[in-house]
Amino acid sequence: MKLTTEQIEYVSNYVKSFDIKWYELQVEFTDHMVNSMEEIWEKDPELTFHQVKQYAEDRFGRNGFNAIEEDRTQILRKEFRKAQWNVISEYLKFPKIIVGILLALLIFKASFYFDEPDKFVRNLFGLLAILFIPAFYSFYTNRKIKGKRFLELNISHITFTGIFGFMYWIIYLLNSCKESVQRHPILILPFCCALILGILFLMTGIHLQRKTIVNVKKQYQLIL
Repeated sequence: MKLTTEQIEYVSNYVKSFDIKWYELQVEFTDHMVNSMEEIWEKDPELTFHQVKQYAEDRFGRNGFNAIEEDRTQILRKEFRKAQWNVISEYLKFPKIIVGILLALLIFKASFYFDEPDKFVRNLFGLLAILFIPAFYSFYTNRKIKGKRFLELNISHITFTGIFGFMYWIIYLLNSCKESVQRHPILILPFCCALILGILFLMTGIHLQRKTIVNVKKQYQLIL
């Protein structure tokens, strides 16, 4: 037995009442509920609409919606990290890696013009932090599409939190070996390479976010 448009709308509003803020999950859960209700109703037409809804909800369990949301979040995070590493790995292959190596060597050579190598490294990563500002603004302004929030878009924020954590440990390591860096300037080179890696993470994060926005708009027909 097929649900009417009004009944489907009722189920949709019921799903939203579970404080599921991600639009794609609202759509998915509504579809699951509707399909399950239609299946139950087909087997027992004597049931009322609300009885069928209750039986369908019981299939999910008391915390079924939240559990599915958590599972989907973990899956999307893994997929995003994998996609990001795949893009970065392309830049770490010949011949693209030559550009990264030359840039790291150029930055390393520039460090010789500074009396305090550790301060030079801090300034480099300070510059990387400044580059985060437009990237973070892009993430903030695109967190919604036509007023709807998407979990897949929200996942891209792990790029920003991940790189800030990365920079924290870089500065921590720099402070730990400050005197060694001062005596052996060659130790600056790994920090230069880490800077290039950080830039790659930032660039690929922005690229994947834009790609996700396009895919979401097409999938849910939100293109202007």
